[in-house]
Amino acid sequence: MFACVLGQVGFRYVLGDPLVWSDELARYLFVWASFLGWIIAARRRSHLSIDTVTLRLAPRGQAALRVVGALAGIAFAAVLVFYGWRIMQRNLDVETTTLFFTMGVVYAIVPLAAFAVGLYALADARAALRAFAAHPGARP
Repeated sequence: MFACVLGQVGFRYVLGDPLVWSDELARYLFVWASFLGWIIAARRRSHLSIDTVTLRLAPRGQAALRVVGALAGIAFAAVLVFYGWRIMQRNLDVETTTLFFTMGVVYAIVPLAAFAVGLYALADARAALRAFAAHPGARP
């Protein structure tokens, strides 16, 4: 994306002949980079969170809250997979303005990223359920 924008600036201001396609490609690469960043953050469990309530709970309560959060993440990912797939399919025949691929390629990242994040949420739910089961005597 950086090289694409840098090339556009160079061609526009140095050579006086702007690239027609680089602005559109940079926009689509930014969208893809954002969704790929979402996947990485889900894998690392590095999304922002407010843990004021969680820290005041017993370990079993913390695990229960993690299960609820993971289930919400799975539900959100499922919705995005479903609707993202539908949007991608509707745009498979819509040509981009200046590029050689269709808008379906641009929208394909939505269900792909949601599926990957859903898998990470599923792994988080499994780990949280194990932590919940590891503290059977404590109340949530």
